[in-house]
Amino acid sequence: MKTMSWRLILIGLVLAWAVWNAWPRPDEGRPFMNMHLGLDLKGGSHLMMQVMTDDALKAQGDVRATRMAELLRAEGYAEARGTSTDVPGEVRITGIEPARAEDARIFLDEEFGTWSLEVSGDGIRAMMPQREQEQLRDQSVRQALSTIQNRIDEFGVAEPNIQRVESGARDRILVELPGVEDPSRVKRVIQTQAQLELRLAYYRPDGSGPFVAPTKDAVVALLGGSLPIGVDVLPQEEVNKETSERKISRWYAVEKSAIITGADLQDARLNRGQWGDYVVSFQCRVSAMDRLAKATRAAVGRQMPIILDGKISSAPVIRSELPGSGQIEGNYTYEEAEDQALVLRAGALPARVITIEERTVGPSLGWDSIQAGVRAALIGFVLVMIFMVIYYKFSGLNAVVALLFNLLLVAAALAWFGASLTLPGIAGFILTVGMAVDANVLIFERIREELRSGKTVKGALDGGFGKALSAILDANITTLIAAIFLFQYGTGPVRGFAVTLSVGIIASLFTAIFVSRTLFGLIIGDRAAQRLSI
Repeated sequence: MKTMSWRLILIGLVLAWAVWNAWPRPDEGRPFMNMHLGLDLKGGSHLMMQVMTDDALKAQGDVRATRMAELLRAEGYAEARGTSTDVPGEVRITGIEPARAEDARIFLDEEFGTWSLEVSGDGIRAMMPQREQEQLRDQSVRQALSTIQNRIDEFGVAEPNIQRVESGARDRILVELPGVEDPSRVKRVIQTQAQLELRLAYYRPDGSGPFVAPTKDAVVALLGGSLPIGVDVLPQEEVNKETSERKISRWYAVEKSAIITGADLQDARLNRGQWGDYVVSFQCRVSAMDRLAKATRAAVGRQMPIILDGKISSAPVIRSELPGSGQIEGNYTYEEAEDQALVLRAGALPARVITIEERTVGPSLGWDSIQAGVRAALIGFVLVMIFMVIYYKFSGLNAVVALLFNLLLVAAALAWFGASLTLPGIAGFILTVGMAVDANVLIFERIREELRSGKTVKGALDGGFGKALSAILDANITTLIAAIFLFQYGTGPVRGFAVTLSVGIIASLFTAIFVSRTLFGLIIGDRAAQRLSI
């Protein structure tokens, strides 16, 4: 009796947990078994996005090219300049005298031994090793995936499905946004690179500057026809307040090296500027505060362009030392400023992300699918119940109760895991109905065999459950292994099916072996039953 007591207590606790977790919460957006509805049921947007990994190679190439040129200039090659080419992973160093080019190559080879270096024309050609390129491409996709996840979380989309495509083109990311039927703003938020830099405008050693002109060529002309080493020319955009159109108004000569970047930001928020316009206020991390303070202290009275994705948003004059915070102005609307703050908080993308496929799913299809799925599950359950009661008589009711408990456990477990209900998930539920009684059939047939051999009811029950256990475990474990592989290598819908199937298998084992055995124990009790309705 003590054994029965702890069994009943455990079943009662599991039942209470299951009811609590599976109870619908429509006010929280989980109207069906306390689960969020997936894209195919709730409706929303399906986006297939591609990470332009060549951008990451070019960015890394620019860093290496700048470093190579700096080392060569320090070594006495005063005119050395470095830049990445149109070939991904390739860097070209120019400004080296032909007679000294081989010496320069040998010097760089000591510092960048893994790179392929060769003298070519009037300079040196350097190529990033293939293995490093592959690692950088993989890293850029992983970083883009994390950044997109952060941005979507900030945006507030409930239960998005964001994952890397693991087969075929592995530079692609699948984004499913339930409930979002107009993805234009979300796409803008996702695809903005948000590369923030604070640089100083270029001033000559004599203090002349800044160098600003309506065109890039005009700025270069102001600088004597060629750009000094370590100087860029970048455009500034302005917004037409009447038409909201952005256009380039002027070009600035700016220092190439940034004082701080987006990686140095601790926070970014929408705010109101001095004249009531919308701005983005930012706060630097402690590690960057001293750097910003030192740079602005030495540049009071000079302009410090704020650069977003290679374009100057504003170029304020430094009035005093900045303590570690500032504002980005750009004639933003409320929505633009809010989105800009969001992407800065979430971090910059390592490369451009473009949309290569876009679909919108209507919610009416989802509701029809839910109704059809529930109807199919109910019909399947009723047919199974009728069969079990007719074929196994009173013991069939035991299997029906265990089946109901099984379905409740599956729903509760999925809700507890925070899973989203999808069409494949409903298919998994329906499959669980059939699989749940499979274990009961094996047990009941074993019990029948034991009764035919002349054993008592209690002995037949012990023998039936004991001898059927190995067959039940074999069948369910092999199916569970298949479900694990489906989850590991499948995409979103297939993974949803695999999760439901896995949870259904585990629940089936619990209800068929533990719950069903307990129910038989309650019916028989301690008395020596003479017969069993089976």
